[in-house]
Amino acid sequence: MKVDFIFDVASPNAYLCHKVIPGIEKRTGVAFNYVPCLLGGIFKITNNQAPMMAFNGITNKLEYQHIEIKRFIQKYNLEDFTMNSFFPVMTLQLQRAAIAAMSLNVFDAYIETIFKGMWEESLNLADQDVLVKLLTDKTEIDINNLVEQMQSQETKDQLIQNTSDAVERGAFGIPTFFADDEIFFGKDSLTDLEEFISK
Repeated sequence: MKVDFIFDVASPNAYLCHKVIPGIEKRTGVAFNYVPCLLGGIFKITNNQAPMMAFNGITNKLEYQHIEIKRFIQKYNLEDFTMNSFFPVMTLQLQRAAIAAMSLNVFDAYIETIFKGMWEESLNLADQDVLVKLLTDKTEIDINNLVEQMQSQETKDQLIQNTSDAVERGAFGIPTFFADDEIFFGKDSLTDLEEFISK
């Protein structure tokens, strides 16, 4: 079975899923395939909105989302999570860099460092100087090579294609998972996803 994880590091729920995925992989023996997409692009294509916009003005809705996140954090002991003080962060360059990291075979180190910088250290990773410093300090990634690759037309086109393909498969937001052709949306679908994989 192939399981695709449609993600953008802009999403705190994508981070929370990222932290839980290794346990699912270990229990099921199925590796997740990370697919970098642009959340803003998905929203634009599907005429969707971020929760902070879609639920703005709805009494108690956003407050409940905070309760839901808190429960998830407690359930999986993810106490390192903190809301990024620069949220929402523009992640176009970060997602391009994720694709570049895949082509350079350094994706695991890249994504772990980026998710941590974004959702544990509350860094402004839209600032390229901050991004370069983080990767230089915390990884052995060849930064010059990564920057060159992330700025290539091939990488830019791949991010656009990934985003378009995700929508064509049924995605309307992030995090989205596809187990073969079965779609699961949101961090709260992880239990159902694991049961589906196990069957």
